[in-house]
Amino acid sequence: MTDFRIKEHPILPIPQQKKITIYWRGQPLEALEGETISAALFAHGVRVFGHHSHDGAPQGIFCANGQCAQCMVIANGKPVKSCMELVQPDLQVMPLDGLPILPEISEELEMKPIRVIDIPVLIIGGGPSGMSAAIELGKLGIQSILIDDKHRLGGKLVLQTHRFFGSTSAVFAGTRGIDIATRLEKEVRKYSSIEVWIQSTALAVFSDKKVGVLRNNEEYVLINPQALLVACGAREKFLAFKGNTLPGVYGAGAFQTLVNRDLVRPAEKLFIVGGGNVGLIAAYHALQAGIGVVGLVEALPECGGYKVHKDKIVRMGVPIYTSHTVISANGTDKVESVTIAKVDSNFKPIPGTERSFECDSLLIAVGLDPVNEFYLKAKEFGMTALVAGDAEEIAEASAAIFSGKIKGLETARALGYDIGEIPASWYQTGEILKSKPGKVTVEELPEVTTGVMLSSIVFRKFPAIPVLRCVPMV
Repeated sequence: MTDFRIKEHPILPIPQQKKITIYWRGQPLEALEGETISAALFAHGVRVFGHHSHDGAPQGIFCANGQCAQCMVIANGKPVKSCMELVQPDLQVMPLDGLPILPEISEELEMKPIRVIDIPVLIIGGGPSGMSAAIELGKLGIQSILIDDKHRLGGKLVLQTHRFFGSTSAVFAGTRGIDIATRLEKEVRKYSSIEVWIQSTALAVFSDKKVGVLRNNEEYVLINPQALLVACGAREKFLAFKGNTLPGVYGAGAFQTLVNRDLVRPAEKLFIVGGGNVGLIAAYHALQAGIGVVGLVEALPECGGYKVHKDKIVRMGVPIYTSHTVISANGTDKVESVTIAKVDSNFKPIPGTERSFECDSLLIAVGLDPVNEFYLKAKEFGMTALVAGDAEEIAEASAAIFSGKIKGLETARALGYDIGEIPASWYQTGEILKSKPGKVTVEELPEVTTGVMLSSIVFRKFPAIPVLRCVPMV
């Protein structure tokens, strides 16, 4: 099989990992210790992980975040999400064709009592906001459990190779997201009062104010927190169009996971839907990994992301089609091309404007929804509950970091700790970091044929245009 591993990268180091052997459909494949099943399969060009039980449609990765089940496979006889399960020596992996068949139980099951853990604070989510909150609680010596369903902390930070905007002291401006994740995790683990559970999934919030958690994918426990802080981040929105379930149609987070975390190339020719920051930055990440970007469509008349991100990929030759939308992803078992069309003022495709582009992957970056269900349920049941980061409001990761700092202190105050006043400047900074790009105005030079012209400098009120937007991406 072709090797799709990224061997060189202008930003990311290529780690030397121990090689092990797993089996796909009974055939040996070389995998790397510590990677997921999906990464190992993608490294060998496997894109179809199974077929849907209803119509036999091919299934592959979509979110790579544990939020869906499109990447389900059978590993050592058990159905697992391949994007969440780590490889192990001699692992037997089979595609999921139809509904999974559970193994027979040869002995009577023994019911064991469920362990209940009392703790002052439970934090759900080990991304930028969850870790930042944990650090503030750790400084105060407040016993807390921080859980995350991935095999390392960091959330979306571990996918981000660009340098951050903002304040150096507050949100690590000038530092790449992958490095911020490492720094925050190192800080979290300094505090003995913070217990970290990775590969542990919150399953439910119950009316008796307990939270059900599957710890290490093995033990089911009930946690009884005095306060619950929800920092679960966001999930990607999707679009309805013909062929949207074909292998090769990814969410932006899945694409960045495969490229920036797993260091595998999920595409050779990529097309992108969505001109916000996520779509623009994903295009640049693809270019960094040596992946061709065929084009990008945005339904609005202008891209919604920061101009610095748009200009970067335009300079690198990526065509951007505004006032366009995707009509279909085309192919039999995988994406082979994409068809787009121009849209009218009501965002309806205009007949006769269709254009098709050859590509093998389609990246969907059309926005995010907060993962706040645990928070809403906790409030319904009368729990002391707070929400931070994207689970509260969709914004940049820098905003999530600052949100976590504030909500960590607010959690302590809710438990009765005397923390003094949280500086008003913190809240002001948090709002600035969450602000959206302002209106783009076209600058035109006056028609001057003689004399000397002094170019003007325009100053605007500070919150309107943060200077932080102009930090380079490389």
